[in-house]
Amino acid sequence: MSVENLMPVMTPASRCSLFLALTIPIAGWAVADDFTVESKESSFNQTYSISIPFAGTLIGDYDEKSNPEGTQTRPGLFGGSGNNPIDYSATFQLSSAGQEFQPSGLIDADLSAIQNGSLTIDAFQIDVLAGATTTVSVDLVMIYQTFRTYSPFSLYPGGFEIPIPLQEGTVTQMVLSSAVPTAIGVKESRDGFTFIANLPGVLSWEADFGTGPVPFELPVLLPVEGEVIIGAEQSRLEMSSVFSASGEQPADFPPFGPIPLSLPTLPPGEQLANLLLSGTIESFASDLDLSMLIVAFADLAWSPADFNHDGAVNGADLGLLIGAWGLCEGCPEDINDDGLVNGADLGLLFGDWTG
Repeated sequence: MSVENLMPVMTPASRCSLFLALTIPIAGWAVADDFTVESKESSFNQTYSISIPFAGTLIGDYDEKSNPEGTQTRPGLFGGSGNNPIDYSATFQLSSAGQEFQPSGLIDADLSAIQNGSLTIDAFQIDVLAGATTTVSVDLVMIYQTFRTYSPFSLYPGGFEIPIPLQEGTVTQMVLSSAVPTAIGVKESRDGFTFIANLPGVLSWEADFGTGPVPFELPVLLPVEGEVIIGAEQSRLEMSSVFSASGEQPADFPPFGPIPLSLPTLPPGEQLANLLLSGTIESFASDLDLSMLIVAFADLAWSPADFNHDGAVNGADLGLLIGAWGLCEGCPEDINDDGLVNGADLGLLFGDWTG
C-alpha cells in the first residue's frame, strides 16, 4: 500500500489548523530554535480504534506431566484422541473514548530566512502521554472450526463470528513526530508572518493487549495554518490542530503466544474450558480523531551586533560601534574580542545588518 493511501482522510467537519505564535529575533540574529513543550499549557485529545486481524491455533492447556487434569481439544464432532490444535482466524479490536493528555516534547524550527519569505520546520517530536500510560478496551472476535473439549466437556460449533470480551489493554507510548524537514513559505502581515502548509508526520504508539507490547506506526499529514509574531525577549511557539486519520498497512510482527484463554462451556455452565491461544499478526488498520494544543518556549541568542537589544541591527548600533572605536577591551562593540573596535567589527556588524 502506498504512503498516499495512509495519509489522513479529511472530512468537512474536521477543520484543521496549526497556529504558531513566536517571539523571535529577525534575520541577522543568531537565533535559538530548539523549542521545549510546556506540558502545563499544552493538551492532546484523541479518540481512536485499532483493528488487528490475525490467525493461528487454539489448544487445550493439558500437559501430561505439568497439568494432567487440564483441558484437551479435539477437532470435529466425533473421533480423535489426545490434545490437538484447532485452527482459527480472529480480530483484536482496541478502542479508546475521548481522553485528554498534557504532552511534552521538542520542536526545531529554523527561522533564519523568515524575512526572505521562508521558515523551516526541521523536526518535531511530541510525546503525547509524556511518560504516562492509558487503558483501552479490548475485544476479540473469533471464527474457528468446530471442535470439542474434555475436562470439561463442551462442544463449540464453528464457522461463524464469536465475540469474546477481554481485559483492558494498555497503551504505553504515543508519539507524534516529523517525517522530513519541511520548508514553508511565509507572507508578511501586520503582526508578523503568516503561512499555510502541510507537515508530513508519523503517529507511533505501543499497545499491549495481552500479547506483550506491540509497536504501530501510521503516517499522517498535518494541514498547517499559522502566524509568526516577532518579539524581543523569548521565543514562544503555539500549535493547534484538529485532524482525522485512517489507514491500513502490513505489519511484520513475530508470532505470539501461547496466551491463556478461558471459554464458557456449551451449554453454559459454571466450568470453563482453559485454552492456549497462539497466532501471527500480518496487518492492522486504524481510525483516529485527534486534536492538540502545543505551547513551547526557547531562549534567544542575541546577535552580538545588536548592542542596544532592540531587535534590529541598524544605524543605532552603528553609532555605538563608532563611538567605541579604538582600544576597547571587553566592550560589547568589540565583536571579535581582539581588544580593538575597528574595521573587522564593522564588517561583522554589516553582516548582521537588518536596517
